[in-house]
Amino acid sequence: MILLLYPAKAYACACCAYAGQWFNITQNLDSSVLERLNGLKFDQTANLYTTGAELEETIIGITSPSVSYTLSHSKNKRSWNFRFINQQGKTVGNLSFSLPQTFISFGTDLYDKPTPDNRLYKEERLSGRITGSGIFIPGMTSDTQYTFITQGKDNTLCSSPSEHWILKVSGSKASYSFYGKFRQ
Repeated sequence: MILLLYPAKAYACACCAYAGQWFNITQNLDSSVLERLNGLKFDQTANLYTTGAELEETIIGITSPSVSYTLSHSKNKRSWNFRFINQQGKTVGNLSFSLPQTFISFGTDLYDKPTPDNRLYKEERLSGRITGSGIFIPGMTSDTQYTFITQGKDNTLCSSPSEHWILKVSGSKASYSFYGKFRQ
C-alpha cells in the first residue's frame, strides 16, 4: 500500500545509471572479477591500430607488422597469453602478462542525445609488465608495459563492459595497440 502512495522514482536503484553519471574508481581485482575476466571469449581477429600513415612509420616495436592477425587467447588464472597468427597460419609472436591486483573502473554518460539519458560508456583498465616473443621482441625492454581495456555501453552500474577490448603496449622501444571484439 505504501508503494502506491509514492512515485516510483523516489526509490533508489542500486544498479541504475543516471544522466550525468561519471566515475573513475580503483578497485581490487578479487576472485569474482578474476572469474569474470577469465570467462571473456575473444573474437578470433586482433586488429593493429593504425593511422593513415604507413605501418612502419607509426608502429614501434613490432617486426614487419600486419593490419590484422588471428588471435588465440589462453589464460591460467592471472596469467594471460595472446598468440598472434599471420594470414598464412603461422604463429608470429606471443604477448604475455599477469593481471594486476587492482584495476580502474571508468564510466560516463555520453550525452549523445538531445536530452541526457542513462546510457553509460564503461571501461575497465588493467596495467602491468608485459613480455613478448617473435615479432614483438624488438619492443621488449625492462620498461615495457601493457594496458588492457574492456569497453562497453549499457544502462547499469552493475554490469561490466564486454563488447570490445584494447591491448596497448608501450615503453622506450614499443608503441602499438591491438583491438578487437568479445564474442557473446
